[in-house]
Amino acid sequence: MEQLKRLLIDLECISFQDISEVPKEMQHEIVEQIEQLQDSLSTLSKIKKNTVEAL
Repeated sequence: MEQLKRLLIDLECISFQDISEVPKEMQHEIVEQIEQLQDSLSTLSKIKKNTVEAL
């Protein structure tokens, strides 16, 4: 779980500058995929936190 949290933190550090280095025709798709992964990891983190608190 720690690696997943670290991945979420790393994803949040991706800048516009980083994305601008990707070919223009792929930038939109990359941004969407990053956002989806952030959403999924964030949701997973909340579920895990709620599960631990319930125990």
